[in-house]
Amino acid sequence: MIHIINSHNQYLYGDILDQMFDLRHKIFVEEKGWKKLERDSKLDIDQFDTDDTVYFLKLDKDERILGGMRLVPTSCPTQLGTIFKQWCHFQDPPEAANIWEWSRYFIVDKKYRSKAGYPVFYELFFSILEYAVHKHIIALTGFLEAITLPRLNALPWEIEYLGNIVTYGGRNGEPKGKGAAVKVSVDKRMLRITKRMKKMTKPYFALPLGEESPAPHRVFNSNVCFQFLDFMEQHPEHIDVMIGIATIFHDQRQGSREFTREEAQNWLSNEVAAESYRGFKDQAFGGQFVLPTSLKEQ
Repeated sequence: MIHIINSHNQYLYGDILDQMFDLRHKIFVEEKGWKKLERDSKLDIDQFDTDDTVYFLKLDKDERILGGMRLVPTSCPTQLGTIFKQWCHFQDPPEAANIWEWSRYFIVDKKYRSKAGYPVFYELFFSILEYAVHKHIIALTGFLEAITLPRLNALPWEIEYLGNIVTYGGRNGEPKGKGAAVKVSVDKRMLRITKRMKKMTKPYFALPLGEESPAPHRVFNSNVCFQFLDFMEQHPEHIDVMIGIATIFHDQRQGSREFTREEAQNWLSNEVAAESYRGFKDQAFGGQFVLPTSLKEQ
């Protein structure tokens, strides 16, 4: 399942983020040979890993990372706007709050497929597209390897090349390759058509609660995940509300127990909690969430 991690919930993912930085160093430095990225700490953390960065990680049931990507708003410093700027031959790299750059894409095991049958890279790419639509991001930019460009061009996407295909690397023992800076437009129609083409019908998002999640191995639709993220951004002081809602989701799905009346009264005495609960309950599990009896009485 896909976990989305930003500045508002990253404290719930401390060990997982360390695992990600460690994996990135192993993959990009030790395996691919990018010596410029080498760090004494053996953690790949660069100037684009900031509080504005959003991470998308595919985890297995044991919380091992199978793949990942990151998004950075182009209103902040980006790779295309700084270190790769010379490769944008046709126009300057975009700088806008509603245009984001994707980078640091990696897959640990390309053979892995989820129980729903999705390859890791499908879940990662579609999670980013769904997040972009939700956040009203109109385009994604990035420097893509030439080997991926034919697959990109085969999709019903509006793609704009920001520069020519260039050859990079090949010096001081670093790998040599080809790629290009591109911008891909994003909207609901593009997402809907592409999901239909790739038969992406089942949910693949995790609750973005990290170690505090009562349902660590359960997948949710994007609406539930994004409502959690939005609420945590607006009310970071009410993480207990999110955990309470997630616990209700989990317990109702499992049929394990029902909140007691006292628990319900204490929980819903918080006005923010009550309001958020009303907004969440109809979204859970495709609208099939059953309201606990003790909460119906409030």
